[in-house]
Amino acid sequence: MIIKKKLINLIFFFLITLIIYFLITKQVIYPTIIPMVKNGVLNLFADWNVILNANLCLEKGFDVYINNPCDPWGRKHVYGQILLNIPFVETFSKFYFVIFPILINLLFIYIVINFFEFKNLVEYFVIFLFIISPSVILAIERANIDIIIFLLTIYISYNKKIFLNYLFIIFAALSKFYPITLVSIFLFEKNLKKISLNLLFVITIILIIYFFQLEEINKIFSNSKQFKATRIYNFSFDGFLFYIMNLKVIINKQDYNWVKYLIIFIFFILPLIITLKQRLRFILENKNIQGLYLENIYENRLYILSTIIILTCYFSFSNFIYREIFFLGLIPWILKQKKIISEENFFNFYFYALCAKFFITSVLIYLSLNEILPQYDPLITLIKHCLDLYLITIVLIIFFSSFKSFFKHYVL
Repeated sequence: MIIKKKLINLIFFFLITLIIYFLITKQVIYPTIIPMVKNGVLNLFADWNVILNANLCLEKGFDVYINNPCDPWGRKHVYGQILLNIPFVETFSKFYFVIFPILINLLFIYIVINFFEFKNLVEYFVIFLFIISPSVILAIERANIDIIIFLLTIYISYNKKIFLNYLFIIFAALSKFYPITLVSIFLFEKNLKKISLNLLFVITIILIIYFFQLEEINKIFSNSKQFKATRIYNFSFDGFLFYIMNLKVIINKQDYNWVKYLIIFIFFILPLIITLKQRLRFILENKNIQGLYLENIYENRLYILSTIIILTCYFSFSNFIYREIFFLGLIPWILKQKKIISEENFFNFYFYALCAKFFITSVLIYLSLNEILPQYDPLITLIKHCLDLYLITIVLIIFFSSFKSFFKHYVL
């Protein structure tokens, strides 16, 4: 049975890989994925390449946080200093610029496929809702470093060797700021003393390194506009609020601003009220949710790490939609709970709510970027923001419910 499942996953992996290859090489994904074109040349793996180009420019004596002429778009380096120490970039340029990002993308796709454990082949179609979504395809097409951080998150969730987790958490936190939240893996330790010592040790090391890199960090934040998403490519609470406050609905010189509040009610407030009425008691009382922190297994660890990253990024940064790939980290735990309990349960709803979010927002992004209904584009973008906030709210409630149990168990 296990061999059969692995064979099916392998076949499905090749199928999806071929589909993605076709979508990119035949440029079907554009302009849903905004192409990075310079002088008529399409630049694949642009987010990864900017890191490599920064390494090349650094060797030539440029301060890549201020000036990075090696990059086709002149984008300044906005990552941690640790990513400026990649060896032999020029010598092994083909490997770094082409082979490495392809390998990372293939590993990412294969692992995500293995998240799903369905009963029949037809149900594997659900994977397409996730992998062939703009947020995932954007991350793959750009070879964004979030994919590497996502893979590290999976490894840390599997691994229980403290020293290795130290190393990978420190590396990730020195690459970007938000992976410092990976220290939450230590909340799964058996007692409060171990939890405290591990948290203190790793956070202290990271902060000390940050202290010696204050100048570079200040330069990164001075370039913050460079990595801020806007409109339908934005995934953040800040983007949601900004969009609501600045959106003016004017039709034939008439003020129709009430329409945006109607959309917020239909696509966020009303679904949330219905969900809380039907599901809140279950979320607050379910033992599997209460035991998320208390059972130190892979699915629980990955769910919590992914949740904390999603919530931290959504409420603290202005993200591009590729940060949504961390929603995939919720799937193994949700599917496990879906199997344990009967089909008609909260976890069934939770999984399909996640599927619906990816599917509907994919359609909305396609409509917006391809200018199919340009007159309604502002409202399409608002609907996408509302769906984001709806799902984030559910994730947040589950997180607080599980953390409440953790607090009672270890602190009270």
